[in-house]
Amino acid sequence: MLGDRPSYLFHNNWIDYHTVIEPSCAFNRLTRRKSLLIIVKSAPHRLQNRDAIRATWGKFKQMENFRIRTIFVMGTMSAKESETYGNVLEAEHKQFNDLLIGDFIDGYRNNTFKLMHALKFAQNYCSTGPVSYVFLVDDDYMISMKNLIVEVEKHPPNERLYMGWRFDTSPFRLVSLNDYPFSQYPPYISAGAVLLTSQTVREFYLAIQHLKVYPFDDVYAGIIAYKLGIMPQHNENFRFWSGNPETDVFDHVAAAHGYAPKDLLQQNNRVNNHSNN
Repeated sequence: MLGDRPSYLFHNNWIDYHTVIEPSCAFNRLTRRKSLLIIVKSAPHRLQNRDAIRATWGKFKQMENFRIRTIFVMGTMSAKESETYGNVLEAEHKQFNDLLIGDFIDGYRNNTFKLMHALKFAQNYCSTGPVSYVFLVDDDYMISMKNLIVEVEKHPPNERLYMGWRFDTSPFRLVSLNDYPFSQYPPYISAGAVLLTSQTVREFYLAIQHLKVYPFDDVYAGIIAYKLGIMPQHNENFRFWSGNPETDVFDHVAAAHGYAPKDLLQQNNRVNNHSNN
């Protein structure tokens, strides 16, 4: 809770937030009644993670009458990264058309901007309006698509759902009192795996246009929920800790953290072999 004010300000100039690249809408329109948009938080240099997801759980287009689409959100590259990854990222965009890139430098303390761009895209999906459900997930997670759909179907789209692994903590990172002058965070969901309904996406989207930006995206989402009166729902089937990919049990687990690209490729058949795409 102590420390000097950072050299950057977490203000909120909503009109200054622009998208550099958006996923293609051609042949990717989702119906509003039963649709699931999975938005994976990634970074420009993590191409192997994205390719592993595309080859495993990210390849699902339909499940149990749900239309599904997976995209990746990130920031722009630094000048040094552009020298190494610039052409690769451009080729990736042209090949897959599934990248959502915001006009900010990618980095841990800018993850909140990824959340904001994800919510904006989900709310205004392909100019057709919000999708039924949005699942926000990191690019080192394994997903059991069948179990995820089971969780989704328990909740109508108009429910104010903000679900995942819930935390009730005090600030554990060095935070200026000017940025957060309280001793306790409101309850929040681990940013690694978050399930939202279209109702919550809409309310969050309206709120982020007015609330001061906070650098930690999971806490920021918790602050938004607190302001809106939405109670974060704990779900133990969204596991935030790193387990053992070879022994993790997915009888009921929908998402589990700690999967390198090789783990996703090696374990996907075991996790998703009961599913069809």
